[in-house]
Amino acid sequence: MIRNLYIYFITFVAFTAVVFAGEQDLQNRLFLQNKSLLTAKSADNNHFAQNDRIFVPQSKSSFEKSRGKAFLYSLILPGLGEKYAGADKKAQFFFASEITLWMGYAGFITYRDWRKEDYKTYAASYAGVDLEGKSDSYFVDIGNYDSIYEYNAAKLRQRNLPDYYRDVEQYYWNWDNDTHRQKFDQLRISADKANNRAIFVVGAILANHVISAIDAVWSVYKYENTREATMDWNIQLGDGVMNPNINVSLTARF
Repeated sequence: MIRNLYIYFITFVAFTAVVFAGEQDLQNRLFLQNKSLLTAKSADNNHFAQNDRIFVPQSKSSFEKSRGKAFLYSLILPGLGEKYAGADKKAQFFFASEITLWMGYAGFITYRDWRKEDYKTYAASYAGVDLEGKSDSYFVDIGNYDSIYEYNAAKLRQRNLPDYYRDVEQYYWNWDNDTHRQKFDQLRISADKANNRAIFVVGAILANHVISAIDAVWSVYKYENTREATMDWNIQLGDGVMNPNINVSLTARF
């Protein structure tokens, strides 16, 4: 009886050991399989996170500027070089100056031409002048002398024969009174003043071109030494299970 119980006990222990060993082996295999799955899933999650990482490259809204181009642009058209360099306010100023100066020039030229027509018509009406082929110096002479005879006599006294009018009929003039001659001379002088002012404006236009060209070079220099604000974005999103993180970075450079 005791022997049978001993045999049963040995058998039970052996059977239990076999079962336990089988269960351990099964658990080990399941653990390895789960570990493999977890590793693969983690790799997929990392790959997912890497794929979902969003990069916005640094913004470069501008490009390198050339001082030579800026100088040439403003030399041709004031303000254009400043516009190229990004100095919009100064570009508008030089544009406006150029337009104003050209309008002033056009105004003085127009006024000069009007006055020329006025004094020529006045001379033909009150001094009997033939306007065909007459130079500006001729109209200066008829404003200073009452008649061609008075003028020629003065040139003979001065021994200034090159300025003597030998063709009296072609260059004839004779003012009917001194008041009309003085009025004519005022009209002629006003035309000359308008012409001189137009010449002055031309000088101002040239100066505007040169000043704008120099300023355009300076604007490019300032542009090169001023860094525009830039911004970098870096967004990383996890899968929400194995790697539940959201990383957002923002970098500003001035």
